[in-house]
Amino acid sequence: MENIVYTSDDKVVLSVSEKNRLRGQKALMDSSVLQEIQSLKKTATAAQKELDDAVAQARSEGYSWVAIAAGLGVSPQGARQKYLRITS
Repeated sequence: MENIVYTSDDKVVLSVSEKNRLRGQKALMDSSVLQEIQSLKKTATAAQKELDDAVAQARSEGYSWVAIAAGLGVSPQGARQKYLRITS
């Protein structure tokens, strides 16, 4: 779906979603706390990827869900449900 629509006199008209996206970008540029949120989200995403990789490696090395769950601090069922998709 195209967010930018051109009128007959070549004025640019933005959709509501595009206006909101631009407002969000401006707020991000103007706010250190929003920049911190963005930075922490990137860090959390990278950490989750590393955790996923470590769980996959543990499974490939033959560790049980019980052992992996102990490292994660969750139940074996919870570990299996969360990480089975990456280990299959």
